[in-house]
Amino acid sequence: MNPSGNTALVIIDMQVSLMDEHPWQPQPVIATINRLIHQARDAGAPVCFVWDERVEPDAGILPELNQQPSDWMQDKHFRDAFMETALHARLQQAGIHRLVMTGMQTDYCVDTSCRAAAALGYEVILVSDGHTTPDSEQLTGEQIVRHHNRILNFHRAGQGSIAVLPAAEIVF
Repeated sequence: MNPSGNTALVIIDMQVSLMDEHPWQPQPVIATINRLIHQARDAGAPVCFVWDERVEPDAGILPELNQQPSDWMQDKHFRDAFMETALHARLQQAGIHRLVMTGMQTDYCVDTSCRAAAALGYEVILVSDGHTTPDSEQLTGEQIVRHHNRILNFHRAGQGSIAVLPAAEIVF
């Protein structure tokens, strides 16, 4: 897919203590995100780590991820990465119109943040093999990821939209 404007990579809640919840296929997702980080940096696209301050006991970003001092860091207090944060303003200031989104907690923070971004007018690309979540009482993590890949694909919200693509098709 060709970018339709300036693009940023947004990585949601890839935090140490969330790994304790045993998300589905964490190592392949981490490897995918690291490849996307490398691609984004090579293209000069911002890399933004969003982290939930409510995560305990260790809210730190996974050390396996290739985080750099130049990366944007955005804390949040809700499932939505945009609610009561400076993320939207910072993206607008940088002229970003397209978000490549990855992360953890597919059925909570990834879903909510993708929908919120689309409602704000962004072209959102959810990386189909770049997000994960643990099992719930009703569904496995794999079922949750597959379900969200299906229901979020082709989601429209005014001027914004969500498409779901594998990492191999992402172009920054």
